Amino acid sequence: MATIGALVRREVPPEEVRAHARELDGVFDALWVVEDLPFAGGISQLSAVLDATEKARVGHGIAPTPFRSPAALAMEWATIARMHPGRLVGGLGHGVQEWMRSIGAAVSSPMTLLEEQLICVRALLSGESVNVHGRYVTVDGVGLEFPPAVPVPVLAGVNGPKSLELSGRIADGTILGEGSSPEVVKRAREVIDRGRASAGTKHPHQLVVFVAFHLGTRDELIDGFDESLWRSVHDEPTGVIEDLESVVAAGCDSVVLVPIGRDPTADLRSASRLIVPDLRSR
Repeated sequence: MATIGALVRREVPPEEVRAHARELDGVFDALWVVEDLPFAGGISQLSAVLDATEKARVGHGIAPTPFRSPAALAMEWATIARMHPGRLVGGLGHGVQEWMRSIGAAVSSPMTLLEEQLICVRALLSGESVNVHGRYVTVDGVGLEFPPAVPVPVLAGVNGPKSLELSGRIADGTILGEGSSPEVVKRAREVIDRGRASAGTKHPHQLVVFVAFHLGTRDELIDGFDESLWRSVHDEPTGVIEDLESVVAAGCDSVVLVPIGRDPTADLRSASRLIVPDLRSR
């Protein structure tokens, strides 16, 4: 069975994140924090959730590349990873281009930036002395003084075919955002595997899929959720469980429950009691 994670929604106020995460620890295998403009920062949330929990792995879902210096991000992740060995998962993505433009951080080739950042950050976290002279990233002979004692997987949060192929070639895994149907997951796995084959990559590649869900009715969904996106909304837990099983069967290694009800903490409490135990037993 795939691992089961939960997303700490961006609407949860920062002062409530620790208590929320503590409640989910031990129920879910992984907890993911959001870094969306202009909500809470990803690094501070990672630290808070890791400090508040003991068991779950914690993922940065996801750091926008135009928003982060690769050397600075590697330093932050390495520091957090040494404080919590084996529990951190990194995530890097293009960033929402509209948001990036609104802060003057958009670039003409998000794909090139993502590739350069993935290469640089992964190398730094591996303890290498890095020399990168790319279109956007320049690093001259930099190596971390305190690289992680336990490797930190760096996943690419992407969805387009070119980006998925890139992730297969150079990332440790891929994150598919909420709205990914089983058919989308299957096609993504095929493209990722083509990228891995083209690079001769042998190491495992983790596919993490965020699944938007609500146990209840459609009129209880959070305001602004895109109704055109695939999601799992059912009155009974069995419907959600079957949807999650279909996503796993399509080829993912980890499903992450993204609550889309008006009370996201209540959604995850319900999932903890009514969905996760049954899903694990199947």
